[in-house]
Order: sequence, then structure tokens, then C-alpha cells
Amino acid sequence: MEFLYRWRRPLVAVLLVLVLTALLSYTAKLRGRVLTVAAAWSFVTAPATDALTVAGEWAGGAVSAVGHLAGLEAENRKLKQELALYNSMKQELAELAADNARLRSLLYLKRTLGTWKLEPAAVIARNPDQWFDTVTVNAGSTAGVRAGMPVLVPEGVVGRVTAVSPTTAQVMLLPDPASGVGALDVRSRVAGVVLGSDPVTGTLSFRLFTQHPDVLPGDTVVTSGFSQFFPPGLLIGRVTAVRPGPYGLTETATVVPAVDFNRLETVMIVLAHPSGGSAPPLITGAP
Repeated sequence: MEFLYRWRRPLVAVLLVLVLTALLSYTAKLRGRVLTVAAAWSFVTAPATDALTVAGEWAGGAVSAVGHLAGLEAENRKLKQELALYNSMKQELAELAADNARLRSLLYLKRTLGTWKLEPAAVIARNPDQWFDTVTVNAGSTAGVRAGMPVLVPEGVVGRVTAVSPTTAQVMLLPDPASGVGALDVRSRVAGVVLGSDPVTGTLSFRLFTQHPDVLPGDTVVTSGFSQFFPPGLLIGRVTAVRPGPYGLTETATVVPAVDFNRLETVMIVLAHPSGGSAPPLITGAP
């Protein structure tokens, strides 16, 4: 006992060393097993983990693509709206330009016929079955319009007023078969009368008073002043063909009117003009 008591401290130290060594050895073995199990689990679960990783990346990409497509769709809608607005503005500008051109041409006509009293009027009604016969305009007796008054545009003669109400007037157009205007060939000074001829094409018939008149295709035809309604010198149209009349006693020329009767929108009604005066100069349209 005395021996143990004397060497107790070294013995305790040796015992502690042995216990620690045993514990370290056991811990190393346990850690190896844990690492082995962890490695096995990692090997087993690696495919699933990789699949989940790929799926997550694909889902993220899909969400990003959907978001990108939604952004493109919104941008596309915006561009379509802007394009529609642009087209609408372009159409409005075209209408304004057309209105401006018409007003400028009417102003030119008014300046050209400076001593004439003219009343502007807009075409407000047309009969589809009688498209080249008559139109209704928005100026009537209240504005001084009377039956028989000539109606013009800068390009030439439109027709004459045949009926009037306080606020509107009916205008017989030159192509109307019932229309008739005293006319003159500017080059040869041969006279005749221009009548409505073909209601489909809107061409006119220039019936000449002489048997062999000097009228050729391309000649300009104007009002002669022999009519009670129209002063002289107003442009009617141009000759396109000349043919013998009935029984070969006279000749008739086909005239294409200077006015486009399909596009009548605004006209000038001649309320008054110098008696016996010609239009100064021939009306050939605004510059």
C-alpha cells in the first residue's frame, strides 16, 4: 500500500494517458464509420440532388422566360397602340392637307374672279342612282342662291342650280342628260352645245352647229356665253373624239369634263358676275 501511495501520482498520470488513448482510438473508428455512411448516403442521393438542381435551374429559366415573354407581349401591345395612333394622326393630317388644298383652290378661284360674287357651298347629299345627275349643297335662298345660277370649282364648270330651299340647293351636273351649256372650241372658235351624254362614264357630247367644223381631239372647250345661265370663258373639258352626227349633216365631239364629278366636295355658286364679261383668264385649276 505504501508503494501505491508513494507512486500514486505517476500511476494516475499513466492511467489518464491510457484512457485518453483508448478514447481517441474509439473516436477515430466511429468517425470513420460516420464518414463511410455519409459517403454512402451522398452516393445514393447524388442523382436526386443533381436532378433537383437541374429542375430548379430549368424552373428558374422557365419563370424567367415567361416573364420575358410577358414583357414582350406588353411591349408589343404598346407598339400596336402607338402604331394605331400614328396611323390615325397620319389620316387626320392627310384630311387636313386635302381640306387645305381645296380651300386654297377655292381662294384662287375667288381671286381669279375678283369682281364676281361667289358663295361657297359643301356637297351634302348625292343620289347613288343618279350619281352624275344632281347633288345637294348646303347653301340656299338665305345666302342669296337662286335657280339658274352657275356652279363652279377651280377645275371648271360643275353645273347650275335647279331648285332652292332656304338652306340648301339642288345642282344639276353637266353629265346629266337634261343639262345643256353653250360651248366654244378655243382653238377654232367653232360653237355648239355641250350636253350630258354617258351617265356611267360621265363624258359629255359637244354637238356642233356646222357640217364640217374644225374640231380636233385635244381641243379645249369652254362656255360660249350664248347660254342664259353661263358667262363665257369657263372651262368645260377637252375633246377626245369627233364623229359624224345623225344623217351626216353635223358632227359631234366627245368631251371629257375638266371636273372630276366623283370627288365633288366643295363648290362655288356664282351669285353675280359682270354682264358680258369673260372669266379672266380661263379656269384651269389652282396652282
